[in-house]
Amino acid sequence: MTDILVPTWPVVPYAADGLAPHWRPSRRLTLLMPFYRETEATLTRSAGAVAALDYPPELLQVLWLVEDGPDGDQDFERATRVRAAVDRPDLDWRILRLPSMRPKGAALNHAFPYADGDVIAVVDADVVPGPRQPLEAVRALEQGYALVQAEEISERGHGLTARVRAAEDAVWHASVRGLARATGVHVVAGSSVYAWASTWDRVRPVREDDVEESYHWSLQLMSQGVRTGFLRTPSGVSSTEHAGAALRQRARWARGQLRAVAVNWPALSARGRVLGAVSVGSMAARAAMPVLLAASAVSPRARKVAAGLLVADALCVLGARRSPEYRERADGPAWALVVPWHLVGSVAVYRALWEWARGDRGWHSVREVSEAEAPGAAHAAPGAAAGAAAREEHPHGR
Repeated sequence: MTDILVPTWPVVPYAADGLAPHWRPSRRLTLLMPFYRETEATLTRSAGAVAALDYPPELLQVLWLVEDGPDGDQDFERATRVRAAVDRPDLDWRILRLPSMRPKGAALNHAFPYADGDVIAVVDADVVPGPRQPLEAVRALEQGYALVQAEEISERGHGLTARVRAAEDAVWHASVRGLARATGVHVVAGSSVYAWASTWDRVRPVREDDVEESYHWSLQLMSQGVRTGFLRTPSGVSSTEHAGAALRQRARWARGQLRAVAVNWPALSARGRVLGAVSVGSMAARAAMPVLLAASAVSPRARKVAAGLLVADALCVLGARRSPEYRERADGPAWALVVPWHLVGSVAVYRALWEWARGDRGWHSVREVSEAEAPGAAHAAPGAAAGAAAREEHPHGR
C-alpha cells in the first residue's frame, strides 16, 4: 500500500546487473513453497517453474509445504502426482506435511528447520520465478546483500480488472524501488524473496498472529540496518479478473501493515520508523482522496487539496510508465485507469480499519477459489497444533 505519494523515478538500481552467462554458484539454495487449498493447475504451473530453474540440481533443495491431516490430503495427493509427472529424480524435492499452514508465518516456522541451504527463498504457490532468478539472487547475496527481492509481474489477463492490476503492480514495484532510492528503506514482500539463512534468523520465529508477516520483516530488518536489494529477473504471478477479490486482498495488506506498525513502533529505530510513517501516510492519503473529492463540491480548499493529491498520484503513475522495464507490463487504457482504480482502492483502507477494529485477522486471497469454497477453511485456526512435528511423505528419512 506504499504506492501513493511515493516517488517512482528515479529508482534504485538492481543488485546484480551484469551476471556473467557462465557463472555458476557454489551455495546450496532451499526454496520454501507453501501450498494451501491449491488447484492442480497451480501445482502444475509451480512444478514446471521448478523444473525450468537454471541452478545446479545438486545444490538445490525444493520443499513443497502442505497441510497435515484430512484437510491437507487433497493438496498432498495433487502435489505428489504433479511432482511425479515432472520426473526430476536429480532434485532434492520433497513434500512436507505441516501441522499448520495459516497464516503463512506458521507454515514457515514449521518448515525452516528442514531447510539446509546457505540461502533460503520463499516463493508462493502461484508464482513462477524466472529460470535464472536464483543464480542472480545468490550472486547478489555474495556481493554483500543480506536479502534480495524479485518483482512479481501480474499476468495481463483478458478482463479490465486484470489489466489495470498489472499496471498498478508496476507502479507499486517502481514506488518500492523509488522509496529505497529516496530514503534507504525497503518494503519486503512475502514472496520471491531470497536471503541468507542467517538473515532469516533475524526475523525468526516468524509472527503467526498476523497475515502480513513480511511487513514485520521489513520493519525489523530496516531497524537492524541490513542491506537489501532488488533483482532484475522477475517472477510471474497469476492475475485476477475479479475486482472484489483484488480489493479484499488490498484490505488484508492494509490491515496487516497498520497492525505491524502499531505492534513494532516502540522497538523501531529511526530507519524502521521512516518505513512505518511512509506506509501509514500513503494509506491516509489514499483514504482521504474520495473524501476530499466529495468535499470539493462545496469547499474550494478541499478542491485544491484533492487536485494536488490526484496530480501527485498521476505523476507517480507516469514515473513508472516512463521506464521501459515497466511500460510494457500493461496497455495504454490500463495505465490510464490506475488513478481511478486507486480511488476505488480507498475502500480497502476503510475495510482494513473496520476489520482491525473488530479484531479480524482472517486471510483474504486474491485467487479464484475463495476460502469459503475450500472444505474446512473457515475452521482452520492459525497456529493450531503448533507444537506438532512436520511430517514428510517419507517420514523415516530425509
